[in-house]
Amino acid sequence: MNARLATDRLELRLPPESRDSRRRQVGAIAIDDDAMAHFNALLAQLDANAPHVSADQMVTLARWLQDQPRDDAMAVLSERLGRAEQLRRMLNDSDWDVPGDTRERARMLISYLQQVQDLIPDDQPLVGHLDDALLVELSWPAFAAETVDYVDFCRFRSQERPRGSAAERRLAWETACLAEAALLQQRRQVRARPYAAAPRLPDFLRVT
Repeated sequence: MNARLATDRLELRLPPESRDSRRRQVGAIAIDDDAMAHFNALLAQLDANAPHVSADQMVTLARWLQDQPRDDAMAVLSERLGRAEQLRRMLNDSDWDVPGDTRERARMLISYLQQVQDLIPDDQPLVGHLDDALLVELSWPAFAAETVDYVDFCRFRSQERPRGSAAERRLAWETACLAEAALLQQRRQVRARPYAAAPRLPDFLRVT
């Protein structure tokens, strides 16, 4: 229960778009149409399945963030920006060979996050990194699988300290993954295997 509440506290959900509202003001900042279009174009490049974001949705999300306790709001932003830092480390790790398309999209995401004057300028109190966090959140399905593997590789490398070249260290991790998967499959098969049927006991008593 407590784990679920902690997860809920860090959720960043895109609100449904309102047909009746055309809000564009985040504090003293008006969301520019061109900047909003650029945000959506980049989001589509990062993940073709990501939703389109309207200015009204961004404003609604900004107001929601401002209504949260400050520590919770900062945690919401920090969790997404932490994912981006994970991507940055992955790109710079010579032991990890990131596929070309994933590498290019990750660089595009990080490049946007490095801009100060983006959809919502970064110097705005609290909400300045909301567009950055939302871009990470909505595009993350395109990076999740690769980063999960990378985190597991980092754990393996730290614990096992494999020797050799980068390719050999990566191969050692892959071999360990296959061995672990085989062991897991074996355990599942053992659990699913029915117990041997016991021989039927003789009928010592017969009712006539």
